[in-house]
Amino acid sequence: MDKQEKLHNIRHSLAHILASAVVEMFPKAQLGVGPVIDNGFFYDFLLPRSLTPDDLSKLEKRMRALVQSKLDFERIEQSTAEAKEFFKGQNQPFKIQLIEDIEKFGTTKADAVLNQESGIKNQELDKSTSSGIDKVSLYKTGKFIDLCRGGHVENTSQIKTDAFKLSKTSGAYWRGDQKNPQMQRIYGLAFETKEEMAEYLHQLEEAEKRDHKILGPKLDLFMFHPTAPGEPYWLPKGMVVFNGLLEFWRKEHRKRGYLEISAPLVNKKELWETSGHWDHYKENMFIADMGENDVYGVKAMNCPNAMLVFGSKLRSYKDLPLRFSDTDILHRYELAGTLNGLLRVRSFRQDDSHNFITEEMIEDEFGEIFKIAKLFYGIFKMEYHFRLGTRPEGFLGDIETWNKAESALKRILEKSGVKYFIEEGDGAFYGPKIDILMKDALGREWQTGTIQLDFQQPKRFGLEYIAADGSRKTPVVVHRVIYGSMERFIGLLIEHYAGAFPLWLSPVQVAILPISKKQNAYAKKVQKELGILNEELRIELDDRDESVGKKIREASMQKIPYQIILGEKEVKAKKIAIRSREGKDLGTMALKKFAEKLKLEIEKKK
Repeated sequence: MDKQEKLHNIRHSLAHILASAVVEMFPKAQLGVGPVIDNGFFYDFLLPRSLTPDDLSKLEKRMRALVQSKLDFERIEQSTAEAKEFFKGQNQPFKIQLIEDIEKFGTTKADAVLNQESGIKNQELDKSTSSGIDKVSLYKTGKFIDLCRGGHVENTSQIKTDAFKLSKTSGAYWRGDQKNPQMQRIYGLAFETKEEMAEYLHQLEEAEKRDHKILGPKLDLFMFHPTAPGEPYWLPKGMVVFNGLLEFWRKEHRKRGYLEISAPLVNKKELWETSGHWDHYKENMFIADMGENDVYGVKAMNCPNAMLVFGSKLRSYKDLPLRFSDTDILHRYELAGTLNGLLRVRSFRQDDSHNFITEEMIEDEFGEIFKIAKLFYGIFKMEYHFRLGTRPEGFLGDIETWNKAESALKRILEKSGVKYFIEEGDGAFYGPKIDILMKDALGREWQTGTIQLDFQQPKRFGLEYIAADGSRKTPVVVHRVIYGSMERFIGLLIEHYAGAFPLWLSPVQVAILPISKKQNAYAKKVQKELGILNEELRIELDDRDESVGKKIREASMQKIPYQIILGEKEVKAKKIAIRSREGKDLGTMALKKFAEKLKLEIEKKK
C-alpha cells in the first residue's frame, strides 16, 4: 500500500469515527455522505439543532476516545433489500436513497448522479459499472454501521490521535439541491503524523492571510452582492488588474497572429444542439425560455460562435492557421454550494482562442501554445505542469479519430519534455485535452488553462477549407485558454502575491505622502512632474491633514509598491525620499531618476 492510499484510508476511517460520535451525541441524526477530500474528510448530517463550537470540541474528544479503543473495521456484505431494511430500521432515509441509486444506475453511475447533484467527489459507493446490482457492503466500527465501499484502516490503532482535528462546519443541501433538506457538514483535517498536521496548519495560517475573498474587498478590487450570487462586481482598482492582464495578453497574441473577435452572449438552442453542448452541458447553462418554442442558451463557452465565424465564408489552406481569440463574458450555472469567491463563479471571462489548423499543423501549433504558457506563467514565477485527459464516457465521434487525437497529444508532450501525467476519461466530450495545473506560493495546485484538440465540432458545423490540391477538407480546431478563467487567475494572483502585485499590475503604483500641510504644494508639483515623465503611471496623492505615520500604514496596507515621503529636507533639496511597501528606506533621489527606475521595472515586468 502506497502512502497516498494509506492516507486515504485513514481519512475515510475518520469520517466513520466522526459519524459514530455524532450518532452518540444525537441519536436521531440522519446520515448523508462522508467522503475523503483534500487534506481530510467531511460528513453531512441532518440534526435536531445547529452545531456549536463547543459541540465540535466534544465530538473531537469523543473521536479520540474511539480511536484509542482500538476498534476493528469489519466488512459486512448484504443484499440491497437487506441493507434498505436495516437502514429503514435505523431511520436513515438518505442511505436508502443511495442504495436505490445503486440498484437503479449501478455504482459508477450512482456516483456520477451524486457528483452532479451535490458538486462533491463522492467516495462512498462501490466502483462497479453495471446497473442491476443487488449487493452492497457495509462497515461496522464498534457499534456503528455505515454503507460504504471500503478503503479503511484495519484497526483504529493505526490512526494517530494527534494527527487529526475537526476544523469547521457549514450548511449543505442534500445532493446540492435547494429543494432538499439542508444538512450540517462537519469538516475534519487528517494526516499520517503530528508533524504533517502542524505543517499543514502553518500553511493554513498563511493561506488565511492571503485569502482573496478577504484581500480583494479590502483592497477595493471586487465585491459580490446577493442579487447576483457567484457573479463578481469588478471595482475600479480591480479593473486595473483585469485590464493590465488583458492588455499584456492582447499585445503578445497580436505578435503571434491572433485575431480578436466578439460574439452574441445569447444564442438559440439550435446552435448549442449543433455543437453538442445541449446534450452534454445543458444542465450547467442558464436557459431563457421565451415561449412558443423560442428557447435560448446564455453563452457558457465560446467555441460554437467561433465555428460560425470560421464558416461565414469559404477559407483556403493559405488562411491556416486561423486563430480567433475572444474574451466575451460567459455564464455557467455552478451549484450554490460550490461557489468560492473568484475561484468558482457563475460569470467569468477567459483568454480564449479557437485555432483552426490542418492535421499536419497539430504538433507545431501545440508547441507554439506551450511557449505562450511558459511566458505567461514565467513572469509570475508560477510553477506548472500538464495533465492529459483522455476519452470520456458519452464522447462525440468515433474511437479511431479519438485514438489518433490522443496519440498526437501524447507524442507532443513526450517531444516537448514537459512534466505531465494522464487522467483517463477526463477529456472534453469532443476531444482529448491538456490542462495546465499551476502551483501557488503555498504549493497548492489549481487548474487554470486548457488546450483541447477537436476533430468533432468542425464536422458538426460542416466547416471546410480549400486544400492545396483544390479538394475540400475539414479543419481541426485547437480550443485553448492560458490564464483560463480571468476571475480564477486573478484570485490566484491575489493569493500568490498576498495582494502585493508586481509594479506593472498594481492598481496604484506610487503614493505621494507629504509629512505636513506645508509640503502639499511641493507634493502636487511632484505628482504633476512624475505624470509628465511617465503619463501611464498610476499615482495617488494623500494630502489629508493626518500624521505621516498613518498615511504610511494605510499606503502599506493597500500594498502600494512605492511611497514618496516629502518633508522640509526634500523640498529644500528638490528631491524625493522613497520607501517600499515592505518598509525599506530606498534613500533620496532626483525625480527623473525615480521615473526611469519605474519605467524599467514596468517594462521588464519584474
